[in-house]
Amino acid sequence: MSHIAILFLLLSGVASLSYQLVWIRLLGLSMGSTSASISTVLAAFFLGLAVGSYLAERITRNRIDSLAPYILLEFIIGAAGLILLPVLLHLDAIMAAAPFLSANLSVKFILTVLLLGIPTVCMGATFPVMAAILIRRENAVGSGISVLYSVNTAGAVLGAALAGFVFIPQWGLDGAVYIAVGINMFIVVAALFFNRLFKLKPVETSPAAAAETATVPAQKTQTQAPAMRYRALLVLFATGFVSIAAEVGWTKYLSIFTGTTIYGFAAILTVFLTGISVGSWAIKRYIGRMQQPAVWMGVSLVMLGSALLLTRAGLTVIPGLYETINQVQGDPWIRHTAKYMVVFGILFAPTFLFGVIFPINLKLYCGDLQGVRARIGKAYAVNTLASIVGAVAAGFWIIPAYGTDVLLTVLAAVILTLPFLFVPAIHSRHSRIVLASATVFAVLLNIILPHINYEDLINAVEYDEYARRGMKPRYVFLQEGKAGVISMVTYNDTIMVLQNNGLKESIINVKNENNVLLVESLLGLIPYFIHDDPKSAFIVGFGGGITTRALTQTALESIRVVELEPAVIAAGRAIVDGEISALKDPRVSLEFNDARNTLLTDPQRYDIIVSQPSHPWLARASMVFTRDFFALAKSRLNPSGVYGQWVNLFHMDSTTLKSLFKAFYQVFPEGVTFGNLASGDFLLFGTRQALYFDLAQIDARMQEPGIDSILSAHKINSSKDLFYYFSLSRQQALEAAGDVAPNTDLNILSEVRLSAIDRAPPEEEDPYAFLKSVYTFDVAPYFKEDTAQHVYALGRYFLTGRDEIKMAQYAAKHLAQLDPVLQRSLMYEIFWYQYKYEQASQLYLKHKQWPDSVHAQQALLLADLGSYANAAKLLRHVQDPASHRAAAAQLLYIAQRFTELAAIEPQNDIEKQWQLTGLAKTHPKPAGKQLVDLIQPGNTGLPQLEALAAYYQSISDYAQLRKTAQYISAYRKKKAQRLQGYMEEAVKQKDIPRMRTLLKHMQ
Repeated sequence: MSHIAILFLLLSGVASLSYQLVWIRLLGLSMGSTSASISTVLAAFFLGLAVGSYLAERITRNRIDSLAPYILLEFIIGAAGLILLPVLLHLDAIMAAAPFLSANLSVKFILTVLLLGIPTVCMGATFPVMAAILIRRENAVGSGISVLYSVNTAGAVLGAALAGFVFIPQWGLDGAVYIAVGINMFIVVAALFFNRLFKLKPVETSPAAAAETATVPAQKTQTQAPAMRYRALLVLFATGFVSIAAEVGWTKYLSIFTGTTIYGFAAILTVFLTGISVGSWAIKRYIGRMQQPAVWMGVSLVMLGSALLLTRAGLTVIPGLYETINQVQGDPWIRHTAKYMVVFGILFAPTFLFGVIFPINLKLYCGDLQGVRARIGKAYAVNTLASIVGAVAAGFWIIPAYGTDVLLTVLAAVILTLPFLFVPAIHSRHSRIVLASATVFAVLLNIILPHINYEDLINAVEYDEYARRGMKPRYVFLQEGKAGVISMVTYNDTIMVLQNNGLKESIINVKNENNVLLVESLLGLIPYFIHDDPKSAFIVGFGGGITTRALTQTALESIRVVELEPAVIAAGRAIVDGEISALKDPRVSLEFNDARNTLLTDPQRYDIIVSQPSHPWLARASMVFTRDFFALAKSRLNPSGVYGQWVNLFHMDSTTLKSLFKAFYQVFPEGVTFGNLASGDFLLFGTRQALYFDLAQIDARMQEPGIDSILSAHKINSSKDLFYYFSLSRQQALEAAGDVAPNTDLNILSEVRLSAIDRAPPEEEDPYAFLKSVYTFDVAPYFKEDTAQHVYALGRYFLTGRDEIKMAQYAAKHLAQLDPVLQRSLMYEIFWYQYKYEQASQLYLKHKQWPDSVHAQQALLLADLGSYANAAKLLRHVQDPASHRAAAAQLLYIAQRFTELAAIEPQNDIEKQWQLTGLAKTHPKPAGKQLVDLIQPGNTGLPQLEALAAYYQSISDYAQLRKTAQYISAYRKKKAQRLQGYMEEAVKQKDIPRMRTLLKHMQ
């Protein structure tokens, strides 16, 4: 019966850890994911455990003859788990309806206690209740405590591993709860069956037992003395405090190594609990035969203090091991497993000793069999309460104020003061001297052992190209924040890289604040361009401040920024002498909070909401990439509001990207996407109402001074330039997503999938290849009127302005349904641009109806082939007088009829440009003087540039001549590359006419 009951305790540990992981995560969605909120939830959870432990003695009083009390506890836990699930799933709606519930940490604490109180009290009672029931012999007190605690902790090990690596990844958060409920109910049914089938052994109070225990009088005296109990109670508190505080510090450091992911956290927790379980099991053979428990405690504490210092030193080898593991080839899980084994090797010694000390402590505090029933619950409660204090002190105070290294050193010092408590209880003078000397020696270890250095660890992460090339950064800023280790590094003193746990979050140019990542500006500006009359904006995350700064250049009246990590702002201030330009704007308000929780509890609505969180596989950031969050954001938009979401393609796979598409556009009925594959960034935009591009409005807003300076740094001067970054329509994104499940709060698909990737995804999951495969420039649905003309104009721009033939071809395909004339016109221009004169002419002759631009181009084509007379005749088809005169002037230039060209009276700027370009052949000075005012060197043709060069040479303006020569060189180089590519294509296709044309232009 006892062995079966112990199995129940194991399974109970599995269920309890599963509940803990899921409940804390679900509560984070509604309570917030700030360090304060998470710590508050954890404190409430552990308080329930402590209360349950304390009440265990009352639960088992006169009820130790069967498993009935334990069965009742398991039933209540399972029933509460089942009932709580829908409550926690809809808690965000309750919080939104009653914002006062998240007014402060005290209210959150009380609410969490009310929600989790019953099941956590029952969980806290399971171990002491089972100990009171199963430990039935006086001489089995010590070993019984060891076995039960070890088994219960082993259950927690399995729970952490199974929940983190199997239950949640495979079946989601709700699935993990259903499994835990199933485990509880299995225990209830099985325990009821075995409770009826078997009876527990009677409590052994015979003289034989008393005689047996009398053989160890020293132990009896020591374990029953009140002074010893007080010492044991103090050690119970201290070790509870130190163990959890150390876990917080280790996790802070090791999560950079393992990843701030569901798998990384589960692995660290599993290793931590494994050591404790093994230590508790290992001591069971000796605990019942200890002649001098005080010596055992003293020695164990010295060893624990030394192990804590050695573990701190062991953490310093991780940067070197990280680089070695990164070089291992093969399946990603090989590298993940190698990391977890390193963590195990470093943490095993101190966690093992925590496991050894706890049963000895309980034995010293409880004493005899009667003491187990009366005091074990209280002891467990004290240890649990100490855990709360340790977690809060480490996370709230010591790490933010002094750092992890100081924390780990102080914790070792605390442990090394405890052996002196037991020196008076040791009878042997020699033993007292040895113990005291060993303690002093352990303290001296701190002097010679190395200390951890976050710079070394972050350098080893190798997340950016500089690090992969072996370059070492200069650290401008490094601080252990509440949510991560924030650093600002530079490799050239111009570009500053903002990092969180070594991951790049933003790039800042300290010498030119406009020369930054384009997408961070577009994230804020595109909603501003789309919205008819935006007044207010809400920004999720400050990051490098690029998006916030972009929005300060607009006419918005208010900009609210909510940042989770205060150290991010401190990092920004470190590089600009304390002043961040975006935050000086009086319209900007900055607050530190969980942005999701802010939107949830504050009903204010906005015209623009944009989200630029960290990466979607990270534990906290993943919560703002889910369908549930998108729905929340949508509810906080005004009717014509626009929401924008940044998605980084780094560490992304196509399936996860599809799940984000599905999650986003299942919420927003209208939307569009933009992207910059060169920088690996993608932007999703969604609206509640129909979304159309008003090009006149966009162009007008782009010309606003601050916006113009930002965009011109990226060569975006008009709305056409903006559409170069257009990606997928909403319909395309949904179709591309296929049957992939949307990313939700429950399945946390982005975190689960991407956490398993440690390098690039497999070839079939390449997000870049996926996006290119579904891209068709489906922009037509976003124009309310003159759709065909807009698509045609964009196609021509891509062709001649960007040399993007494929994009122009996509535009032509869409024009086939919109306007066949414009479709074939664009196809003609595509042929013409590629010097496919034969195909262009065939297409031209096949149809009669053409716009003036095509008639003019066909005339120029004939002129290029030497048929000037036919070209002149063809110009008669050009109906627009201005277009006709401009084309005629260009034709005269090509034919080198400069005298006739000089005699015309220009009616428009283009005609005049060609006239002056021809005149410059013989009179460069007067022609060039006028030409300077008509053209822009970066946006004109080679003949005009050559005319400018001749002019600057004639007036000895060598500075301008040098600049113009650079434009000419770049133009010729680009044209030569184009011609070379076309020639290779023509040779491959054996296109002789095209080859002749190309050879002529290559000379």
